[in-house]
Amino acid sequence: MKLTFPIVLVLGLLSGLTPLAIDAYLPSIPTIAKSLDTDISLIQMTLSMYLLVFAFLQILFGPISDAIGRRKVVVGGLGIFAIGSFLCAIAQSYEMLMVGRAVQALGGAAVAVSVPALVKDGMSINQFAKTMSMIMLVMALAPLAAPILGGAILTIWSWHYIFVFLGILAMIAMVLFLRTIPETLPHEKRTPFSFLNASRNYGKLIKNASVMGYVASSAFYFAGMMSFITGSSFVYIEIYDIDPANFGFLVGVNVIMMMLAATINGRYVEKLGTEVLSKYAIYAPLIASALMILLTFFEHPPLPFIIITSMLFIGPMGILGSGFMAGALNNAGNHNGSVTALAGTSRFAMGAVGGTVVSILHNGTFVPMLGTIATCGIISFIIFKVTVRYARPPLED
Repeated sequence: MKLTFPIVLVLGLLSGLTPLAIDAYLPSIPTIAKSLDTDISLIQMTLSMYLLVFAFLQILFGPISDAIGRRKVVVGGLGIFAIGSFLCAIAQSYEMLMVGRAVQALGGAAVAVSVPALVKDGMSINQFAKTMSMIMLVMALAPLAAPILGGAILTIWSWHYIFVFLGILAMIAMVLFLRTIPETLPHEKRTPFSFLNASRNYGKLIKNASVMGYVASSAFYFAGMMSFITGSSFVYIEIYDIDPANFGFLVGVNVIMMMLAATINGRYVEKLGTEVLSKYAIYAPLIASALMILLTFFEHPPLPFIIITSMLFIGPMGILGSGFMAGALNNAGNHNGSVTALAGTSRFAMGAVGGTVVSILHNGTFVPMLGTIATCGIISFIIFKVTVRYARPPLED
């Protein structure tokens, strides 16, 4: 696949579907709870439902994409995502919304696991990191625009139309993908699918300390991000009385920082290498974690302090997102689909855990959100440093 600007845009749109599915309805969580006459913590759990299904289905779709190619998996996933979105749009109960989110996540998993794999097909590790940075710049528009769009849709119509928008967007993405992206996995490089082969491949990956180190570090970092996403609507809207229409702008500053980091990564990664950039970028969420722990000792810290620490934590994703994945792929041999699936499953499973912890510890304050984020950031830092120090040679195919 020869990378062109239209291809990068389409890949960015595909990668942005799940951030859109997560972020677009955040401003409406309090409204959905009132509309469905249920507790806000249960509506927050619909986010965890999405993350859990999204996480574990990637384990299945990774080997499938290695067996039948990337295009079929992506197209099928986009269709299922659209169906799930429309189910959410017509939901009249909490239970129906949960089902719709599960179906939506099923399709999102198929799409998400295929994008890094098709980018890695035929690329060196630093080329992969640079390309993923370019895609992340486009993808970053999704979490930047999603809460703003969600807030605007909520103001003009109702929360149901947020999911209508997501379903239509998935169908548009399918048309653009079919017209733009070729198949990147030739038949001679495909691995016949069987549960036994898939289990063996995952067994090799899990036994490799370097692969699992990058995967685990990424997973805990992502759990910190999901903890912010789960708790931020309550903290900003309910505690600090921010208008839901303005909520997206406060979340958007994190994405702007992420885009800045991705720009730096794209410019210098081939010169310095992805490991060097990641080695220094990992200190930013560590510092943010320490500051968040400090904030938990205050009864009502100024909102700008929470905003700044969240920017410092989430912004480095523009470097660390591709860095974690590049490190895992570099040690994974010829199992691109399987390793991206394993990494995706770990990230979103831990993300669901982080979000669930924030929901369970919900006590009407900002402490559950900040405490969970900080814990995840510190663990991610420790694992990353140990992984880099004791990295092992790549797996044999």
